[in-house]
Amino acid sequence: MSIEQISQWANSHQLLIISVAVPILSAIVAAVASWYATRKTLRANKHRMNFEGVMKIAEFRQAWINNLRDEMAEFQSYGIHPETSPAQERIFYKLGTKIELLMNPKDSDYATLQCQMYNFLSASDGDTKTKYSQNAEFVKTCQGILKREWDSLKEDIQNASNSL
Repeated sequence: MSIEQISQWANSHQLLIISVAVPILSAIVAAVASWYATRKTLRANKHRMNFEGVMKIAEFRQAWINNLRDEMAEFQSYGIHPETSPAQERIFYKLGTKIELLMNPKDSDYATLQCQMYNFLSASDGDTKTKYSQNAEFVKTCQGILKREWDSLKEDIQNASNSL
């Protein structure tokens, strides 16, 4: 078949070609549009799910920070209390253990915090001046830990927000 014959055939069957070509082209365009929309939706859902996961972890982490701060504050209040009864002493030790369990032993301030807590414990039988002398460094270490954790939490949330 020559080009001239193909051209003649196409001219004589123009209606047939259009009635077949238009639905085929429409189907191809629809398939491509659907594929693109599905891909975009899946990508958006993946980002949304990642963000929701980060936010849930951030919620748990914030609760952990709040709990750690409360336990540190209560431990400190028992540490400087002038008179400690046996019942209070038990709570004091329990708070110290709870702080140790809440903390990551690999934290850069863990050893310092632990040492300061044991200093508080050993000063619990001493006079008020000895007890108060432990306070400033303990509070400073606790503030550093809590601030670092808070900054880390904010950074995680910011990174998750930026990925949307």
